[in-house]
Amino acid sequence: MIITTLFVIAMATTPLDLDATQSSVDGEFYQSTYMPGSLIGNWNAKTNPEGTTTLPGYWGGSGNNIIGCDITPSIGGPYGSSCTGGLEIEIDSAQGSMTLSGLLIDAFGEGPATFPVTLGMFYETFRTVQPSSLYPGDLQVDIPLGEGILTMLKYEQEFEVTAELVAIDTQAWSYSVDVPVTITVEAVVFETPTGPIVSVGILQLTGTVVRSGNQIQLAGTSSLESSEVVQDPPISFEDVPFDVPTIIPSGEIAHLLLSATAESATVTTSANLQFVAVGITSMPGDVNGDGVVGVSDVLALIANWGPCSGCSEDVNSDGVVNVTDLLEVIANWSGS
Repeated sequence: MIITTLFVIAMATTPLDLDATQSSVDGEFYQSTYMPGSLIGNWNAKTNPEGTTTLPGYWGGSGNNIIGCDITPSIGGPYGSSCTGGLEIEIDSAQGSMTLSGLLIDAFGEGPATFPVTLGMFYETFRTVQPSSLYPGDLQVDIPLGEGILTMLKYEQEFEVTAELVAIDTQAWSYSVDVPVTITVEAVVFETPTGPIVSVGILQLTGTVVRSGNQIQLAGTSSLESSEVVQDPPISFEDVPFDVPTIIPSGEIAHLLLSATAESATVTTSANLQFVAVGITSMPGDVNGDGVVGVSDVLALIANWGPCSGCSEDVNSDGVVNVTDLLEVIANWSGS
């Protein structure tokens, strides 16, 4: 029992870093934001008398009038990125289990993903002057508006979990575990950051963990989907120039100003994740640091027997190399 316990301690709490060259995430991202707002002609009697004016309805009206509208900017498409981050694991080989904590997976460190932006618009019937045109309302119009970007995709573990280990050999295991995570995304639409939009999900991780000397490598894969509706995201703009083609008759451009404030945003993300994380663990009794507790460590203890403050042969750090240190080496024996 003593030997087993000490061996478990030797493999406890190892921090691992994701290898960005072997870690990536790809999938699809979509964000649609509902923004009630208004249109008005870009006209001013003094500064822009030749600008467009807007009039409500099919007939009547004068001057430059506010026209009610709802806009729905949408951004999305496929993406792919390398990943950075890390985690901590604690292996209990006697119990056949692994504790996993602090998982962080962060994408787009090398640059954001770019997506097309479409503006869905629902407006009241209105007319314009300079140029003269009729815009029949009560229908959805989708307008391509160029590109937006996804600047953040991050997965953060919420609490510690324990996975069952299935032995492949004495130094390698397979595992499967559900990891609860928060998923944070952030995009930029109309040159305006959406702010962090947070949802929750479960990473169903499967993979292997392999020990080679004093190095531990954990590989994992997962696929997941998440959808979140966020109220009152921090997106707002006022009197943004908005040029639209005339409808009846067509062939000209009306110059308008658009104002809107977001009420809600719906974010849907699918992801296929794969990563490799690597770390170095120390073993009590591995005096020479070769990842194996064996004969060479015993010989090193004998060579430095007696008072030896601060030396690696003083395994229990009591200032002397003696039988206690020798027993700990024997308890953690892993090689020849």
